Amino acid sequence: MLEPLTGPPREAGPYRLLGMLGAGGMGEVYLARRADAAASSGLVAVKTVRQDLDLTAEFRTRFRREIDAARAVRSPYAAALVDGDADAALPWLATEYVAGPSLAEAVARSGPLPAGAVRALGTGLARALADVHAARVLHRDLKPGNVLLAADGPRLIDFGIAQAFDATALTTTGLIVGTPGFMAPEHLEGSRAVVAATDVFCLGAVLCFAATGRGPFDDDELGAVVYRISRAEADPAVLAALPGGLRETVTACLALEPADRPTPQELIGRLSGEPCAWPDGVRALIAGHEAAAAAAAVRAEAGSAPPRPAHPPAVPHAPTQLGYARAAPMQPALRRPRRKAVLAGAAAFLAAAAIGAAMAFPQLTGGKGAPEDAAAAEAAPAATGAKAARVVLPYGNASRSGDFGQAARDKSTRPAGWSPWNAKLPGGAGACVLAGETLVCSTPQGGATALRAATGKEAWSVPPATQDRHARIPAPAVAGGTVYVPQDTGITAVDLGSGKERWSVKAPQGTFLNSMELSGGVLYALWFNQGEETGSRITALRADAGHRQLWETDTEGAGGDLLVHGDRVYTSSTTTLYAFGARDGKEIARRPGLMCGFTLGHEDALLCALSGDGGVKVLDARTLEPRRAIAPQVRVSSPPVVGDRGVLLVQGPRSVYAFDFSSGRQLWDEPYDAGSTPLLAGDRALIVTNQEVHAHGLAPGSGQGARKEYLGQPGLPAHVGVPNLLAAGGAVFLSYVDGTVLSGYAP
Repeated sequence: MLEPLTGPPREAGPYRLLGMLGAGGMGEVYLARRADAAASSGLVAVKTVRQDLDLTAEFRTRFRREIDAARAVRSPYAAALVDGDADAALPWLATEYVAGPSLAEAVARSGPLPAGAVRALGTGLARALADVHAARVLHRDLKPGNVLLAADGPRLIDFGIAQAFDATALTTTGLIVGTPGFMAPEHLEGSRAVVAATDVFCLGAVLCFAATGRGPFDDDELGAVVYRISRAEADPAVLAALPGGLRETVTACLALEPADRPTPQELIGRLSGEPCAWPDGVRALIAGHEAAAAAAAVRAEAGSAPPRPAHPPAVPHAPTQLGYARAAPMQPALRRPRRKAVLAGAAAFLAAAAIGAAMAFPQLTGGKGAPEDAAAAEAAPAATGAKAARVVLPYGNASRSGDFGQAARDKSTRPAGWSPWNAKLPGGAGACVLAGETLVCSTPQGGATALRAATGKEAWSVPPATQDRHARIPAPAVAGGTVYVPQDTGITAVDLGSGKERWSVKAPQGTFLNSMELSGGVLYALWFNQGEETGSRITALRADAGHRQLWETDTEGAGGDLLVHGDRVYTSSTTTLYAFGARDGKEIARRPGLMCGFTLGHEDALLCALSGDGGVKVLDARTLEPRRAIAPQVRVSSPPVVGDRGVLLVQGPRSVYAFDFSSGRQLWDEPYDAGSTPLLAGDRALIVTNQEVHAHGLAPGSGQGARKEYLGQPGLPAHVGVPNLLAAGGAVFLSYVDGTVLSGYAP
């Protein structure tokens, strides 16, 4: 519901803001009217960006595209654009205000809709899609939070990630645009695969939710949701709960192939005939929204201070995050417990992709919703101590490919108030992870130390469980305000803001921790046997307060690192490369005679290399069958690196080489000793040595003469070794085994 504003009057363009309708990760939505108009004048919903954002030219281009998409759509079933300004100090746009709850709110507070109301809802939304597509626009995020229920019928809202048919995509290659649970299979292939029939698939999922209170792909684990969507395998129990007639229509919309789905015009023919008659609970909600809006306008005209309302239970804008709790009673056959989680963890269940929204704004609907910016690399349950933060992993991304992406050079992602600094951790420093404003580094004996990323000042520390060290300690994992600290005796979960322990688990008897990965709300760990018997154990643990073990499996021979890529977990023993199902731990494939000391994921392939061996093997990620080898003449000495720009970096004994990944053609080579580490940051190769970071271009021949240097720590002893590196916001963060941690400008 509407939340009145306090303090002096606020404006956006010519509009006076009357109350907040919703808030998200990058902006707010307000009820407003023109400042020079009377209280009886028309109301609008104004979307603005947050004042603390660093607005780039690309951001304004995206916002301008949202305005253009909304302006192009003219439909009585979609909220019309009124005005907008992408060039204002704080960009804003205004659309027609629709007095009514979102479908998400309506179902949460009054239960699923009766069949007749669902058919009327479907007819209105199909007409809206017909008009949207006629304007050569795709909505691309049709979900319950983007459907408002007005007294005279439904309205489709928020074209924040809409894309014109003939527009050049501004979204990153491989970025998935949509909302889990209400996406189509082609969403998983990236923005360029989305077509008009994609919106029809999403409409089918929305109608299923309206009629049953559940989406057709709901599951407690986000990876399972994505898996079901990729195969268009709707839950049979949910489909069976649909009333006759609706079941066939929804099933047709959810066809795997876009060409097999009905068009919006065909849906109008199937669904029309029912007048729009909302049930009593929905009509009461509509009346409440109308009354709240009218009261806010009158109060603003009179200049009176608004009363602080007694808030009803919060309802999210979109019931698409795992853990969405419904207030209304459900059909007994469909009830199941839910748990809290956020969207960003789907990256590890998709092949080299991240689920997110190209425009991370709240929807134009009632009630405050959770931020829907899913561009972060990892995810886990919602934070309780510290707010969710953008996470930068020590190996670049969830597929361990060593690519930090364009965000590594975007200053808007830099911690607030940052300037170069250096610090010394008495217990030594391992790999670090950057979570918003906090840098968390593991220590050689286990445990972790958190530093303020802007200043290097210590925030908190977790001591090691023992002083023994059986093997290297992996980097911490962070998501949703929780840090998962590796110990050789187990794993400890602590609050990101305070370092206070939330829970801990012990290592399986007779083992110690060697590798750890957080993916899609699941914590995967690789444990080594301590005794004479060689072998490893992989466990999968829910990364929330329940920390329930989901599965475990054993491998023969001592293992190496753990990699989660797509819907599989990979590890290599001294004799065999294994692939296990991420959902159940069952062995899917193995490759005897192949050991990967360095394993990383890229698109539908695994890259496998071993220190001292020649070249990088490219394997099929599904079957582990070898496809080809790149750079067979180079004896690999550190993990290879590959990124979205299709460039592979390989460190040899005396040089770093750049290859075109598709063709295997060498682009350039530059002299660096074998101890160096190559990484990627947008359109640059970063080469990390003992005390320096060098930058090179990626194009053929651009490595030569394009070097820049960063002198990290004057007087640093040469024997401390090559540091671990993070790149974010035009800054680098380096950690050395002797405990030196420093941050400076990226070259």
